[in-house]
Amino acid sequence: MTTHGLRRFPLVTAVVFGVTALSNVAQFLVPGMLAHLERAPAGLHGDWWRTGTSLFVQDGGVAGTVSNLLFLVLVGAVAEQAVSRSRWLLCYFTAGLVGEFAGYAWQPHGGGNSIAICGLAGAAAVALWRGDGRLPRFAPTIVLLWCAALLATAWFPLLVIGLVAAMAARVAAERGVAVGRWTAAGALVAGVALTAVRNIHGVALLAGLVVAVALVLPVRRRNPVTA
Repeated sequence: MTTHGLRRFPLVTAVVFGVTALSNVAQFLVPGMLAHLERAPAGLHGDWWRTGTSLFVQDGGVAGTVSNLLFLVLVGAVAEQAVSRSRWLLCYFTAGLVGEFAGYAWQPHGGGNSIAICGLAGAAAVALWRGDGRLPRFAPTIVLLWCAALLATAWFPLLVIGLVAAMAARVAAERGVAVGRWTAAGALVAGVALTAVRNIHGVALLAGLVVAVALVLPVRRRNPVTA
């Protein structure tokens, strides 16, 4: 284990971060790039590429871009400790695509990888529920911070509740209190609440949880002791 609590270098996180960051820099330098690649109704009427490319551009300006890239590193690194790299990609892009299609109905215009990060948060939450020992001690705090950021997209004051929960989880973890299942439950509640108000992050977070559970079930059937 490293001094940062990571058992292995988050390679796929670094690669996806690099590709996304380069694309984000390009969108600020190339006029019209965001408009051509973001999610838009045209994505269902000929501009098919938008459903995928919208995960590599950001519509939140510099602040939104920095925030999404930072959480990609944090949540991605945590998730990569508990799932294989191929499953990391599956969780990331499945949640991202589910969020994109929800976006066509609820938020026709936009772009960003936050909905894809929700897939990684779902994977980390399921690993926390299972008490996966490969996760770093700060994993609950990262997942709850991400949930706080998501809740703030629906109603900003909810950010305070999320931050308090994240800090409480950190203190509890430092005292040896198991908070993994509470964190996973919090992620589920956040997903349901956001979906109820037609926020695409809620659908993406629930998709991440479902995919992660589906990936775990076959393992539990084959080897219920070590899964």
